[in-house]
Amino acid sequence: MPSPGRRKALRAVYTVVALAALSAAVRYAADREPGADAGLFSQVLVSADGRTLTTPVMWTPCQEAEPRLFARETSQAVAADLKAGNTVDLTHECPSAGRLVSFTLHAPLGTRQLSEANTRKPFVPFPAARLADVGYLPPGFTATPDVPLVFGSVAGPWTPNPYNRSDTVPSWTRYYATAGRPALSITQVLPAAGAQDPASGTHAGAPMSVNGHSASLVCDTDSERALTWSDGVSTFTVVSFDPQHAALSPDELLRVADGLRNP
Repeated sequence: MPSPGRRKALRAVYTVVALAALSAAVRYAADREPGADAGLFSQVLVSADGRTLTTPVMWTPCQEAEPRLFARETSQAVAADLKAGNTVDLTHECPSAGRLVSFTLHAPLGTRQLSEANTRKPFVPFPAARLADVGYLPPGFTATPDVPLVFGSVAGPWTPNPYNRSDTVPSWTRYYATAGRPALSITQVLPAAGAQDPASGTHAGAPMSVNGHSASLVCDTDSERALTWSDGVSTFTVVSFDPQHAALSPDELLRVADGLRNP
């Protein structure tokens, strides 16, 4: 039978072990708590049936879980936000990734006010029913749910940044890609609520014409080309950009632009 001193020492050891186990359990649980609100500042698309919200997110896949979109609903309002992914590993480095994530509401958004949960500021999402039909894409190009890193990173003024949303002017950017070719984007902007016409689509640049509407090739370099115009309903910007490849030619951009039709 252990002596009193021996029993006292064992109790001390057991206490230390128990506290260490409790601390580890707390850390384990904390790692699995939902991530903190990250703020929703990106473009937001609401589906044609009003049920699904979609937004682009950026994160580092090898270090953290993918952020997720969520919303709190009442009969009068919907407050949406991004929840940051849990940190899973900080010992590795890998490129950031951009992707579209979605959340399905219990009921269509309808006339309910949509706001950003952190700031409580209302904003206007882009209605999917207003997206222009894409009639032509260059050979091999298909729509992609991934946001090419060149869009949203440091680039020219005409390269769309999907992570920077206007609260009053709804916009949405679609992305297209194929192996070994530059990324392609189509950004569509609607007029702000109460405005009669979209923002002017004519800018300083080489003049062109898209379906009879005045257009400008506002950027024309080996790695980036951007064509912008307004058709009186929407303002469009079509961009081909990739520092590693030659941008699509102006004629090819013009074919994409001419193939766009408002629904």
